[in-house]
Amino acid sequence: MGQALVRGWLDGGRAATSIRVVEPTAAGRAVARNLGVAASETVVTALAGFRADVVVLAVKPNQIASAIGQCRDEVGAGAVWLSIAAGKTLVALGSGLPPGTAVVRAMPNTPAAIGKGMTALVARSAVAQDQRGLCSDLMSAVGAVAWLDDERHMDAVTAVSGSGPAYVFLLIECLERAALDAGLAPALARDRKSTRLNSSH
Repeated sequence: MGQALVRGWLDGGRAATSIRVVEPTAAGRAVARNLGVAASETVVTALAGFRADVVVLAVKPNQIASAIGQCRDEVGAGAVWLSIAAGKTLVALGSGLPPGTAVVRAMPNTPAAIGKGMTALVARSAVAQDQRGLCSDLMSAVGAVAWLDDERHMDAVTAVSGSGPAYVFLLIECLERAALDAGLAPALARDRKSTRLNSSH
């Protein structure tokens, strides 16, 4: 998801020099650098001489506490923290940050990879209007966005919007497999664009 976001930002006109990527794997750093974005293994290196307006936490839920701990002392007090880690509440995210820190929780979905995603967001009261706008702009680079007034609704969003597309993709894969098992040629079984099938009678 982090790669999808970076690509969306660049495609939307954001300067590569305005983005810093922290990525522990060499392969991930190589992808970022191929896009023209500075990528580092550590937060200290990434933020040297750089002021961040927003910190996007594009990590798995079990990595969120570590990521916040690594970033906390290197990021200025005025930044907004935007997390896409599923299941991590605003309280949980804020517990690792100084009181009053602006925190936004977001739930994108896999169609973001092709710019057709849907992201729901919810914010702590400390988040200013311009910070909400910045988070909207960042997430709209990969699709539509919607703000929630009540964080309790994020569970429903995660179940339906966050996980739902995976079931659609699985159904498509099952239909493709059924077409192959029924004897259709692989190219035809995978064809998503055909509007008719030509057959001889």
